[in-house]
Amino acid sequence: MMMRSVLTATLAAAVVIAGTVPAEGVGRTAKPKVVVIGTGGTIAGAAESRVSFESYRPGRLPVADLVKDLQPEVGEIADVSVRDFGGKGSTDYTLADYHDLSRLVDRQLAAADAVVVATGTQTMEELAYWLDLTVRSPKPVVLTGAMRPWTAIGSDGPPNLYNAIRVAAGRRTRCFGAVVTLNGEIFAAREVTKTSTQRPDTFAAPETGRLGSIGDQGVTLLSTPARTCVKTPFDLSKISRDKLPRTEIVYTYAQAGGEPVKAFADAGVKGLVFAGTPSPGQFEQAQAAAKKGMVLVAANRNTSGAVHPDVPGVIAAQDLHPQKARLLLTLSLAAARDPRQVAELFAEYGTPQAPGDRS
Repeated sequence: MMMRSVLTATLAAAVVIAGTVPAEGVGRTAKPKVVVIGTGGTIAGAAESRVSFESYRPGRLPVADLVKDLQPEVGEIADVSVRDFGGKGSTDYTLADYHDLSRLVDRQLAAADAVVVATGTQTMEELAYWLDLTVRSPKPVVLTGAMRPWTAIGSDGPPNLYNAIRVAAGRRTRCFGAVVTLNGEIFAAREVTKTSTQRPDTFAAPETGRLGSIGDQGVTLLSTPARTCVKTPFDLSKISRDKLPRTEIVYTYAQAGGEPVKAFADAGVKGLVFAGTPSPGQFEQAQAAAKKGMVLVAANRNTSGAVHPDVPGVIAAQDLHPQKARLLLTLSLAAARDPRQVAELFAEYGTPQAPGDRS
């Protein structure tokens, strides 16, 4: 009996060290409350044929129908309720919509244990990073989607949504900020990016890798985000959805003209992110725009790597992708009093470093 007890304790310790939680429902008396918010996208898509993997109408199915299709299994791991936020493709949402969704997530987390957001994959990494920067609650926020419509044979939607609810119900990503879960993998919102327009394994984190994985035995966490339980200064209760400053991205390439930069400046754009190193024509117009108050950010247009420009007045996005640097720039301009404060916010919240590890 003593040997069996020692063996049991050893196995239990091994599970903890490996970071794997037991199968859902084991050893728990009360089901966690998880709210699933639907925003449309491919995961809620419907096609005329079950073999239409790429031709379909996104956002046609209400999120309640998606959750219902996962019963009774999903009901065994969580007390799930649903909220429909919208039924559009992800690129149809505005930053004002993002503002509303973030406030909705916080309101739901006041009573629920976790929130899952089912959304389109095209801008999922942007929405995830926005929620990562703005949601005030430390409770789990999990985003998921699909590369094939719900009605297609072999759709990745049902397992992705089921696994997202599993991750949320486990509550082990508390203080992780927003995370993205697809294809049996978990990624930090800041690091994740979409790599393919067709493959189900489209999401990856080239610099840091995944946070964990999901299997029949449970959720395995391999690492944590660099910043945990950090509440940013981007409190949307103090930032008007209708007064978010306009920011844009300019892609760089050989002999790129500076006219788009001038056009954005003339249109009243407050901040501009360069995806790559500006051409001479772009840089000339950027300098003129900066003199009129436009804040400039330099980001990397490639999959991995970082930028550290030493040009005065240009903020380095380090390894933030341009689309995420734009979101941080928007929120920083809304919260800051001057360009110097914007640079300080990028240095504090735009870096992948954990607090206190700068030398």
